[in-house]
Amino acid sequence: MKKVGLKKLAAMIFSLAVTSTILNVPNDVSANTADVAISVNSDRSIRKISPYIYGVNSGVDLTKVAAGSFRLGGNRLSAYNWENNVSNAGSDYKNMSDMYLIQKVAEEFRTVPGGAALDASKSAADNNVPYTLLTLQMLGYVSSSKRGSVTEKFAAPSEYWKKVVNRKEGELSLTPDKKDDYVYMDEYLNYLFDKIGKSDSTTGFKAYALDNEPSLWKGTHSLVQRGELTCSELIAKSTDLASLVKDMDSGAEVFGPSLFGYSAFDSFTNPSDWQQLKSDNNYRWFIDYYLDAMKKEGDAQGRRLLDVLDLHFYTEAKGVCGERISGGCKHYDNEDCIRARLDSTRSLYDPDYHEDSWINDTGAEFFPLLPNVQQSIDTYYPETKLAFTEYNFGGGDHISGGVTQADMLGIFAEYGVYFASIWSFDPDNIYQLAAINMFTDYDGQGSGFGDTLVESSSSDRNTVSVYSAVDSDNDDGKLKIIAVNKSINDDTPIKISLTGEKKYTSAAVYSLYGDSTEIRRLDDVEKISDNEFSYTLPALSVTEFVVDMPKSSNTVKAITAAAIAAVVAAAAAVTVVKVKKR
Repeated sequence: MKKVGLKKLAAMIFSLAVTSTILNVPNDVSANTADVAISVNSDRSIRKISPYIYGVNSGVDLTKVAAGSFRLGGNRLSAYNWENNVSNAGSDYKNMSDMYLIQKVAEEFRTVPGGAALDASKSAADNNVPYTLLTLQMLGYVSSSKRGSVTEKFAAPSEYWKKVVNRKEGELSLTPDKKDDYVYMDEYLNYLFDKIGKSDSTTGFKAYALDNEPSLWKGTHSLVQRGELTCSELIAKSTDLASLVKDMDSGAEVFGPSLFGYSAFDSFTNPSDWQQLKSDNNYRWFIDYYLDAMKKEGDAQGRRLLDVLDLHFYTEAKGVCGERISGGCKHYDNEDCIRARLDSTRSLYDPDYHEDSWINDTGAEFFPLLPNVQQSIDTYYPETKLAFTEYNFGGGDHISGGVTQADMLGIFAEYGVYFASIWSFDPDNIYQLAAINMFTDYDGQGSGFGDTLVESSSSDRNTVSVYSAVDSDNDDGKLKIIAVNKSINDDTPIKISLTGEKKYTSAAVYSLYGDSTEIRRLDDVEKISDNEFSYTLPALSVTEFVVDMPKSSNTVKAITAAAIAAVVAAAAAVTVVKVKKR
């Protein structure tokens, strides 16, 4: 056996240890071939990123996504009777009253009050989802114990409905009376607090929504909402329910008013008192009025009643086929339809973009949307947070949907959105969930994007958009860069320049692309010279660069100690072999 010196053996072991961490060959792209220039300055923090923008609604398999938030909502919740778990589908399906909301919940919750809410809480806790939002009933009536399709003859009030009362006279019971004619919201909250705790507990709901899409009640729940809901009626209902929540759990956040889309943002679908209110107060749109009214109600009580402005947004942009890209447009063999989806996010921020939709046909006065919403918040109810508790840009079963979803999440981070939960149309919407995982669990080990957005820019945002972040709770110095390549057919060379004082040495690379929802490890950037490197992004892809700094002295010491330990172990093994030979 040839003898090896101790120093040489140590060097060999150290080299082997380092080499074994390199899983891929480098991506060899010359700097002067780069088509898109990206600049990132990790020294310039833009804002904190809310972890709750990576959310989902009920119906999503939480084992397939590392979600940051979870919402139990939708039309079914408006007429949900927590006492017996019966709900009504409204116009979504024949005004059907049934047990739909609990048909897939854990067995332990199918026969107990509040089963849908309790199951949501447990599912979120079991899957480490930190923020939960529960929709409360504000419509006025919920389903009784009777089941089946409810006809016009049995519109509320009738035996098919129970009246909702916010405050019960007398003692609250943990065993609700299912034989009376009322369902009490304070008794519901008290029951939930007893079972899972308040908002400051591990399993309690962090927030409550003031029902769901009230401007549509006259259509979706016409057997309860007989005719229009006026603006003033909405504020009265909202104030009363929000006050109840704050009385019972002052730490819980209140979301409202769950506006279904652009026409609700604009005029609340124009009830009879809207135009006068708008004229008298010089409001631009309904959002102004709602924020102003809720602030005044809160000021009168000496507390904030609305914490989060709750909007829904399903893009109305159409493909060249004439169908909405968030709906029927699934023409993945048509590049123009795909391009319409990829471009549609620009209605949120780009004043030069004009989508093909009825919104643009009628003037698109409040596009780009996010700056207009923020203007209203700043003017009428400062420090109100913003949520999109339902949204979808389509393509969930195609890579274009994943790319668009990733762009949406970056935009939410860029504009300081507080909460966002995608509404998944069917179980096959897995590309969108994979896009969420790019921000929350790109390596399958729980590694995320970071909690602080830093300055970054792209020379061609319409081809490659870029979002960058660091983690303030981690001193490893890593910088995360997510590049969203919207080029449909072509791989796109990019050149990334890392400005600022920090020096970087290498980058691991992860990407979502092609016909797989798997996040794949690509070629590493083995050496970053002068804080610049080049790479080629796959067509239609979401690529994350985990950029590393030089090893700290502590890291070097740790590696050195490990190498020495390995040397000692190797020497001991050699000694044992020699003893045996003797």
